[in-house]
Amino acid sequence: MFQIDKSEFGAFIASLRRERGMTQRELAEKVGVSDKAVSKWETGTSLPDISLLPPLGEELGVTVTELLNCRRMDSGETLRPQETDELLQKALEFTPEEGRRRPTLKSVVMFLLCAAVSALELVLLLGAMKWRPGDDTAAMLWTSVALGAVFGAYFFLMVKPRLPNYYDENRLGYVTDGFLRLHLMGVRINNANWPHMVKAFRAWSASILTLAPVAVYALDRLTPERSPIRMIVFFALLLGTLFLPAYYTAIKYGKANK
Repeated sequence: MFQIDKSEFGAFIASLRRERGMTQRELAEKVGVSDKAVSKWETGTSLPDISLLPPLGEELGVTVTELLNCRRMDSGETLRPQETDELLQKALEFTPEEGRRRPTLKSVVMFLLCAAVSALELVLLLGAMKWRPGDDTAAMLWTSVALGAVFGAYFFLMVKPRLPNYYDENRLGYVTDGFLRLHLMGVRINNANWPHMVKAFRAWSASILTLAPVAVYALDRLTPERSPIRMIVFFALLLGTLFLPAYYTAIKYGKANK
């Protein structure tokens, strides 16, 4: 079986990237992977997932055929049947490596740090305030922290860096993955805006974990107990800070949204 030369493939990727004046980090952000992944490709350590070849070629200004052949092709150049067969065999070597969930050390540390700060704030506030069972302040506190923890665990530790190709080929406003059910009406979610949305959700989760306990305490001090205004303000802040950044990034960075 004909095998692709990983070193040759990596050198071709690196030369194309430099021609377009991009850093490894910039290329990684454009195709939805880590800069370490790009570094591994260029050093011949690993190959990208086959689903990454179309966007990778688009960003580097070449076709998928040229990527697999590790060279630019002349206009009008066609492949012989034997060359086509070799090309297909090469494509089989591109395993779905980059689509797996692989949290970075930075994201793990960030999530654990936010969770630790949130836990410390909970201990201090619960010790300072005598909340009774059924108290709306306690309900707001636990609701916000639980949502921050759940979203944080997913977007810091389990999120996929890239969506399947059908998100780029169709107009979809939702993402379904495991327990995640995200639906944004009126926008298109694809691999152009997904990395930016992930960053927005991470920022929201970190903010909720670290700032929500203090915000709830302030709301408890400033508004009457069991006041409907208190709950309206709470849910407006909680949901508004979640969905407004998501819509903003989806619209700003999403292709074909215009």
